[in-house]
Amino acid sequence: MNDKFFDLKKEKQDKMINGAMQVFACKGYKNASTDDMVKVAGVSKGLWFHYFVNKMGLYSFVSDYCVKYLNMELQVNLMSKPSDYFDILYIIENTKVQISKIYPFAPLMIQSMLDEKDEEIISVAKDMIEPYKDKVREAFENFNESELSSDVSKDMLDMTVGYTLKGIMEKAYNNGVFDAENYLSEVKAYFDMMRKIVYA
Repeated sequence: MNDKFFDLKKEKQDKMINGAMQVFACKGYKNASTDDMVKVAGVSKGLWFHYFVNKMGLYSFVSDYCVKYLNMELQVNLMSKPSDYFDILYIIENTKVQISKIYPFAPLMIQSMLDEKDEEIISVAKDMIEPYKDKVREAFENFNESELSSDVSKDMLDMTVGYTLKGIMEKAYNNGVFDAENYLSEVKAYFDMMRKIVYA
């Protein structure tokens, strides 16, 4: 990446970041193209290649930017150090909604990085998403697994909740625009239901 990218006006930077995020998040790395990004962002193709040597370089930059921005907000929002499993997760999901006001496809970009399977980029995606996963692990340090019912393990709960959140998020992006209000509303409804089931 050409560091002079940051000399651009913030509005143009965000147009390019948002355009790349949208295409990578919706189409995955393999099917993403700069032509699509040009259409979405309204920025010339030459400008993309002036600042980013290739698609992998662009993906690395955008995914790193997305995770750093999210983690910066999580650092503030998790300062209260909640200990309830669902309170922790709600803060994390609410933080994704907050950053979607500036970067509308950031929540889906995070999910797509977790789901990425393309051999060409999978190791990059894993490296880039790791700081986010570390932040989530750190957030759960105060959670006491003994609060769960004896037949519920945190690993099983994580998997169940993960699939649920993924489904709600895909639904929230179904019309091409993130329906943040409905997303949080559904997340809260599912969390309220799960609380009644999983705690001792």
